[in-house]
Amino acid sequence: MNTRNAVLTLIIAAVAVLFIVYTWMQNSAPVDLATVTPTTTPEQTTTPETSAATSSVQLAMLDTEQISNGPARGCDKVVMVAHSIPSTTAPLTAAMNALFTIATTTVSGWFNYIPRTSATLSFDHATVVNGTANIYLTGSLSGLAGICDDPRTEIQIEETAKQFATVSNVQLYLNNNPVETLAPSMK
Repeated sequence: MNTRNAVLTLIIAAVAVLFIVYTWMQNSAPVDLATVTPTTTPEQTTTPETSAATSSVQLAMLDTEQISNGPARGCDKVVMVAHSIPSTTAPLTAAMNALFTIATTTVSGWFNYIPRTSATLSFDHATVVNGTANIYLTGSLSGLAGICDDPRTEIQIEETAKQFATVSNVQLYLNNNPVETLAPSMK
């Protein structure tokens, strides 16, 4: 009986070690180099998605009334809003997916321009190479209703990407071509 118990104990220990190694391997293979750096305040928190393991990223929204203390870009100020995502080794990609899947134009009281163009513009993928976030989009910019709208999509994309410590620059690609701007009137 003692030998049987010893063998069972060894088998259980071996299975536990294999499970730990497997879990570690699943969580240690980075897809992009951006890291999550959450900084939230209660008034900037969106409703988190229900998930066993989540992380928080910041999504750039726009203060069109210029009442926040966010940095000025274009006609607006930028306000970073916390958003819960499933835990991932690719937080930049997850943040961009979240930015492009929010269907409302108001998030935590701030303006979200992306839904106004999401019928014609989609996020494809992102990479980080030597400090530059390469954001690949497909389609075309739409929903423009004045000069202030022209830079709003790229401002939200750029500011969302720049939250990550490994991102110092952002390069946008439209239909696999590098672009200086998404706005037709600014080309």
